[in-house]
Amino acid sequence: MKVFVTGAGGFVGKAVVAAAVASGHSVMAMCRPISRNPTPDFPDGVQTVIGDLCQTGEWQEALQEADAIIHCAVRFNSLADSVLATENLLAAAPAGLTRFVHVSSFAVYDYTAPRWLATMDEHSPVEREPERRDVYTQLKLRQEQLIGDHCREHAIPLVMTRPVAIYGTSRNWLFGCARKLGPLDLIFGPLSKLRLIHVEDCASALVAALTARLDGRDAVVINLIATELCGHWSFHRQARKFGAKTGFGIPVPYVLLRTLGWTAVAINKLFFSGRKTLPKTLEPVLQEVSWRPFRYSNKAARTLLNWEPRVSLRSGIREIVEFKNFKKTSG
Repeated sequence: MKVFVTGAGGFVGKAVVAAAVASGHSVMAMCRPISRNPTPDFPDGVQTVIGDLCQTGEWQEALQEADAIIHCAVRFNSLADSVLATENLLAAAPAGLTRFVHVSSFAVYDYTAPRWLATMDEHSPVEREPERRDVYTQLKLRQEQLIGDHCREHAIPLVMTRPVAIYGTSRNWLFGCARKLGPLDLIFGPLSKLRLIHVEDCASALVAALTARLDGRDAVVINLIATELCGHWSFHRQARKFGAKTGFGIPVPYVLLRTLGWTAVAINKLFFSGRKTLPKTLEPVLQEVSWRPFRYSNKAARTLLNWEPRVSLRSGIREIVEFKNFKKTSG
């Protein structure tokens, strides 16, 4: 299968290109000309396509040769540009695509809806009030709508993936730390599960989605999350054990955090008529997004994609610690 990978120069995109080649696919890897490395060291045989989805260019002609698309590209700081890029990609997509795999995000779910200690899975409701969330969540919801509508209209089989926080090498998610206070690392919701998937496991799942059987369905939604998870506090302690240069961890229970948040909301309403913008750590909705305790399931990914995570949590934590320490010593 000839696969067109957008965002191929990024953290996830590069891993997807490598995984697709390893699976025997022919790959066209699209990279932005202004990226730090517009021509990454891809495996042999990869066709590099230089272009910007926000602009017309030769990438549109190259795209016509594709059998499938894996859409990884995103601009974290610009909702308008990311939406425009997705619209342009869909407008240029050839007729007769055999599969569209979109990299959405677990962020699209409504974290306030499930009951206490509920299991978050593909049946959980998505965010109903995007304006109360960040730009990234709004972007991913809009992308899902655009791509879903396009694939339905053109009868393109769609796999909508929703990965959790993707980690590995340069992405360490601060080793579970929410805030730093000098030599101290504040660990909010210390026992709440840290939603993670290693970049290599995420990439292998995205590639598996290219050939997954959809059992007669036109589209499926699949969450991508590791089987082995740990709490924020445990993640921080394990990283420190492996040599991470972290601060001294101070756990802040979720119940205490919520109490502080609702107190801040009450003071804001009482003295400032709700005009003040609360920091993320004190905003009740965003507290639930980041630190509310949930259970999680990757049954759909394992069943539909015939996929199993291969990178253990222990080896993944060791990898990001060694990478960060190497960067410090070499820099």
